[in-house]
Amino acid sequence: MKKLTITLALLVSTQSFATSSFNEVKNVVFGAPPSSSDVNVKVEIKAYEQGRLPHYEVTAANFITGGVNHLLDRATRTLVDTDDFYPRLEKLVHANGACFSGVWTITEANPYSGYFKAGSKGLFIGRASTALTETERGDPRGMAFAGKIFPTLDANSSVKTANFFLVDVLMGTQRDRYLDVKMTNNPSLGFRASVLSMALKIMKVFKGVDSDPIYRPLYPISELGLAPGEKTITPKFMMLETDKSVARNDDTDFRDEVNIKKNHRNGIKFNILVNDVSKDQNASEWKKVGNIQVDESVTSYGCDRRLHFAHPKMK
Repeated sequence: MKKLTITLALLVSTQSFATSSFNEVKNVVFGAPPSSSDVNVKVEIKAYEQGRLPHYEVTAANFITGGVNHLLDRATRTLVDTDDFYPRLEKLVHANGACFSGVWTITEANPYSGYFKAGSKGLFIGRASTALTETERGDPRGMAFAGKIFPTLDANSSVKTANFFLVDVLMGTQRDRYLDVKMTNNPSLGFRASVLSMALKIMKVFKGVDSDPIYRPLYPISELGLAPGEKTITPKFMMLETDKSVARNDDTDFRDEVNIKKNHRNGIKFNILVNDVSKDQNASEWKKVGNIQVDESVTSYGCDRRLHFAHPKMK
């Protein structure tokens, strides 16, 4: 493991950051999927084209095949690879999702830098997902949200993006609606006997490639768009919660629930809250600093099988 840690450190110190335009990434998510000669890929693509919601099973058996530890390989790569998308990328833990496009806006004065600073506004691609397999109400679900901020309002400008990752409860818990949960960058692990063994395997792998397998740092956002010599000031905790103005619905699958065309004619507004003291979702220290307004959504092959969010490594 020491050898792996050294290798990762070298990769991080020498990596060059990939750039993409908002339109490039949006086309991957919302556009037509690439052609493929692979029979299994064709079956997957057909399901999306027919408007069905795929249901990918997350099992420990998928983590290691043919002697290759795919979970370790994926966890290692996502810490050092900043590409916004791949020709194909099977998500091993957050396999089922719905994607959004919209705008990130910081409206309130605060002490933080980069794209946490008041007045910051950038194009945005996000992905709602559940950790592990369950997607429907009645089952314990680990609600999650990954975001990709473009430091521009020019959809054709090629830029380095900042990514973040928020979760409600990692092992999942009973929640009636995705839109009612609060997701943070330091979620609770939770407890479910049925998935405990698999969850511990995941945590062991993540712990092996980064010092904290649960907490996801926010410095990529605070470093985005910094002026030369400007000091980076980052909040410790970030939380998203759906604005009260957004109508709720009782669709069973969370991907139907957040389907904008079906249920949210005015889009969905997520409020951005930060603090430096407590990870508790109900703590009084949370301060609202802005919002993410998303106006388009899709469940697609590009969303589930191509889009990539680079995980920031602990510093």
